Amino acid sequence: MSHISIPRAPMSRRAALRGLGATIALPFLDAMAPTARAAQSTAKSFPTRIGVLFMPNGVRQDRWTPEGEGTDFKFSPILQPLERHRADLNILTNLGHANCQGGDGHYAKTANWLTGTEIEKTTGKNLHCGVSMDQVFAQDAGRLARFPSLELGTEPVMTGVDFNVNYTMLYGSHVAWRTPTSPLPPEINPRFVFDRLFRDNPEQRKASALENKSVLDLVLTDAKALRGRVGLDDQRRLDEYLESIRSVEQRIEADIARVASGENLDPAAKDAITQLDQRITTAMAQQKDPGSHLRLDHTEHSRLMMELMTLAFWNDSTRVSTFMFGWAVSGKNFTFLDGVKHGHHECSHHENKAEKLDQYQKINTWHVEQFAQLIDRMKSIKEGDGTLLDHTLLLFGSSMRDGNAHSPKNLPLVLAGHGGNLPGGRHLVSPSDTPLCNLFLSMLQLSGSKAERFGDSTGFLKGLV
Repeated sequence: MSHISIPRAPMSRRAALRGLGATIALPFLDAMAPTARAAQSTAKSFPTRIGVLFMPNGVRQDRWTPEGEGTDFKFSPILQPLERHRADLNILTNLGHANCQGGDGHYAKTANWLTGTEIEKTTGKNLHCGVSMDQVFAQDAGRLARFPSLELGTEPVMTGVDFNVNYTMLYGSHVAWRTPTSPLPPEINPRFVFDRLFRDNPEQRKASALENKSVLDLVLTDAKALRGRVGLDDQRRLDEYLESIRSVEQRIEADIARVASGENLDPAAKDAITQLDQRITTAMAQQKDPGSHLRLDHTEHSRLMMELMTLAFWNDSTRVSTFMFGWAVSGKNFTFLDGVKHGHHECSHHENKAEKLDQYQKINTWHVEQFAQLIDRMKSIKEGDGTLLDHTLLLFGSSMRDGNAHSPKNLPLVLAGHGGNLPGGRHLVSPSDTPLCNLFLSMLQLSGSKAERFGDSTGFLKGLV
């Protein structure tokens, strides 16, 4: 008697592990494909994600641009940490914005970096910019994920007015704009982001945090049941994915513990720990939002936020995310780098002095190193026949060429990843003053958006594909 094999119904792509107070979306598993033939073709079905990383204060321009063009180029000193990812990169030269107020410092360039529109000069009453590229994509693809977009950062939103240029500092604290009058503030607390991604609602998030339960502990029963229903390859993928989540949890908890013990304080402050603690206690008591000022190690803080972006892409919690290493006029202290004696903003106003230029370059290189680490991470995650990076477009750059001159032309930009089958391994030199919005329009179209124009775009960026 012959036996007829009835194919098992595929697991839903929206399947998730659930427990009391927690929901964890799953990465793509073979069990989600209805047949072996479908499993072989799943690489074509992965969505393209868009990630944008903003570096404040420009770059040392004479150490940024690679030598040569096309595939025959040599990495510049600042970009050297990216050399191991040559095949995954497009370094872009001569793109910029025309719609910027001239001579008005950082604010007019930061707010419109992803919009390409001229901003309303205001001290706060008439905030107006444009819709940012990431939010156009969120409108197209956001309905397909749990969160339309994810905005991340390391420094709190700045309020008040910079009377040197008569701009509200809100302009310098946002790169994502949902509407021309509604900027989206970045979340800077990794714990809050983690809970938002993996815990069900505010009440349950609070209860779980108070009980100090791992989000994985909450879904353990569901995870064990799932392992019994999938094959060995899926079990391996599931274990790897859950271990990554556990690792982020542990890193967050460890960093909170180190901050509480004073380990992350500047070395010079440790000698006066008692006095400093008292000053902090007084300052925090006066704040309306005590959780908005974190004392995290900047490198680990940045890497935690980028890991959260990676996890959100991996489990399809969102398709688009922005990350601000700092706000527009960031004075972040980089004395943890050998040879750096000043904050970021001060070094960017180098006045062509050799000592400050060298420090500026080291700060730029640190940012590129963090970007390289993110690429490493995304390349390590398998999706179908490729990797997470193969299905992502990652834009890294700044909203001005040089922090001393504040020019919005020929911006420092690197595009990593192969979303939309984008080739890599190139230094693309466009004609002078090519609109940056041509790149944004290209990224949108490569990611499946039906956008035909964006900002002051004149068409798809020539030479990109």
